[in-house]
Amino acid sequence: MNIIEAKNIDFYYGDFHALKGVSLNVVKNNVTAFIGPSGCGKSTFLRLLNRMNDLIPDIKLSGECLINGENIYRKGIDVDVLRKKIGMVFQKPNPFPKSIFENIAYGLRVNGEKNKEFIRNRVEESLKGAALWEEVKDKLTRSAYDLSGGQQQRLCIARALAVKPDILLMDEPASALDPISTSKIEELIYNLKAEYTIVIVTHNMQQAARVSDSTGFFMLGELIEFSDTKKMFLNPDKEQTQNYITGRFG
Repeated sequence: MNIIEAKNIDFYYGDFHALKGVSLNVVKNNVTAFIGPSGCGKSTFLRLLNRMNDLIPDIKLSGECLINGENIYRKGIDVDVLRKKIGMVFQKPNPFPKSIFENIAYGLRVNGEKNKEFIRNRVEESLKGAALWEEVKDKLTRSAYDLSGGQQQRLCIARALAVKPDILLMDEPASALDPISTSKIEELIYNLKAEYTIVIVTHNMQQAARVSDSTGFFMLGELIEFSDTKKMFLNPDKEQTQNYITGRFG
């Protein structure tokens, strides 16, 4: 079942044509990776999915982006509700200047939840979902800044999970982390797809090969190829894809 359907999307920053006729479908409970050189459009496309690009002046979009069958760019859509369904994890960990507990509880409180027991249970569930509970269960009142970089990134994942999104977007979630923390994030991504649909942008092709079910290769704003990850890396259809994957450019 397709949870995301992009249909002939063109996107402009001012006069710059950042995405050119992009069409693809993302299957529910799969991990989809986007690869390609810097400035190729992969992060721009990712941010279209929860309308984060709306925050940038002088942008223009044509085409359709459907999530669960609904065009998220139609007039009258509630962007706050949309972003509750689509969590986002950024390249660098960005915990709030609050306790570990309050970082996770924040989204629930913003959405009007007042039941303390419900909040406590969701905090625990989210930290367990992000494979962080055992490491922090005895220090929930301590500042999130006391955690290591890898722990902070898993905290940000737990914070996104707390409001039970349908989709989790990850923009190079491990690029600022050491190899051990990176492997924990990758294992976490693999485990989370049982409950969530995950879309990840990565510069690391080995990471895309390890964690994703489907991969899209972007180049100069175009989606050059989109297919099953194993096929993409072992037998791509396009020569450009082959050249990028084998390191001939990029």
